[in-house]
Amino acid sequence: MKRHNVGKLIVFEGPDGVGKTTLSKLAVELLMADGQPTEWLSFPGREVGTLGHLIYEVHHQPDKFAINSISNVAKQTLHIAAHLDVIERKIRPLLDSGKHVILDRYWWSTWVYGLSAGINRELLHSLIEVEKLGWGATRPFRILLVKAAAPRDRDNENLEQWHKLVEGYQILADEEMDTATRLVVDTFDNNISLTAAEEALKAILPLETRI
Repeated sequence: MKRHNVGKLIVFEGPDGVGKTTLSKLAVELLMADGQPTEWLSFPGREVGTLGHLIYEVHHQPDKFAINSISNVAKQTLHIAAHLDVIERKIRPLLDSGKHVILDRYWWSTWVYGLSAGINRELLHSLIEVEKLGWGATRPFRILLVKAAAPRDRDNENLEQWHKLVEGYQILADEEMDTATRLVVDTFDNNISLTAAEEALKAILPLETRI
């Protein structure tokens, strides 16, 4: 009996402004050019008509929904709800069908940004454990932790806070590589040209031919 091929989950992580969305979409193009069906998704999701899009709007434009204020822990709880929705409706079915999934953000961002916002560590850990249950046995084929010397196209970014986020991602990456799951984490230095980034991605992605 022919073995069913399950798609691979490849995650791009890092703080805002490092270029991970550009790189993740480039990864889709490279895999598709290699003849491998691949779909790009992001957390919490911006597809109109989805829970993720609604939560993205609530997070960034709360006044649009007559919300005067919302706590940081409530925001992250909403994000996890959106993650669970995408995992069940999209990610796992796509992987089971044999398609690769390129995911822009993972639960790592919930953890790093949540801690940065001052959310209680134990409470945040418990929330993320719920998401991990939703993932079940699904694990990333690899995680690309994207780094840059400074945030791009973000003139109003608080650099001190941004560098703390960078540090938070690195600490988490080190911890995750030491766990029993033995995640494959690649640090991707994005202080290079787009052409050089494309060549670097080709060396990391599971390409069947050299394109």
